[in-house]
Amino acid sequence: MIRRRIFAATTALAALTMAPQPLAAQERASEAEEMDQAMAMLGQMFPAEPLTAEEQARLPQAQGIVALMIPEGTMSEMMGSMFDNMLGPLLAAVDAPAKGTVTRATGISDSALDLTPEQAAQIAALFDPAYAERHEREKALFPAMMRDMMTAMEPAMRKAMSELYAIHFSSTELDGIESFFLTDIGAAYARKSFTMSSDPRIIGATMEAMPQMMGAFADLERKMAEATADLPAPRSFADLSAAEQGEVAAATGYSVDEITAMAGGSE
Repeated sequence: MIRRRIFAATTALAALTMAPQPLAAQERASEAEEMDQAMAMLGQMFPAEPLTAEEQARLPQAQGIVALMIPEGTMSEMMGSMFDNMLGPLLAAVDAPAKGTVTRATGISDSALDLTPEQAAQIAALFDPAYAERHEREKALFPAMMRDMMTAMEPAMRKAMSELYAIHFSSTELDGIESFFLTDIGAAYARKSFTMSSDPRIIGATMEAMPQMMGAFADLERKMAEATADLPAPRSFADLSAAEQGEVAAATGYSVDEITAMAGGSE
């Protein structure tokens, strides 16, 4: 499903770039505007209280501390380390460019495509003789793209952390924190603390705990059923009275028959 969506997005992008330039530019502008609106809506979901006068006074010192904690390029370095230690090996473990080429070209789902690696490579070459080289070049772009994304995030992260430090620490506490990060040990800690989060030891510990984590999620459905056992069961559209169905229809703009058909298909 994910690969089909990616393929559809890629096809749409290809069609967009082949369109007459004015139209393509208009469509890209429209898509960018929609993305900006979506991001603005997400941002409104997490409103932040403005800083008080005291917090505003502490902000410059907090900004200096955060600059010491997150030197320029730190988040890009962290993503590079994470890719090398975790994302890269994971991608390599599931990498199957030949089979992916065949599924995209034929529309046959990955699960339904029963081919040996040799057969997949042979058929993929029919559709795209350069599929392997194309895949390697595309894959090589991924680490740089991720680092660019993290670099773009740095200013926003510094701003948010600076405000949090100004809110949560007094001037005396900020003095102590600043003194620490101005030492050689503090500078080393600031430089290494982010990249340590992607160390193979941390990744290995996460993988080791994964069965327990997944077990907790697997038990969630049972716990939710127990927590809501004393509540009345939800009603379907068919369970509603004619008046109630009419109320839903009036509110949604769909007819009772249309909702009945859609609700029946979703059950």
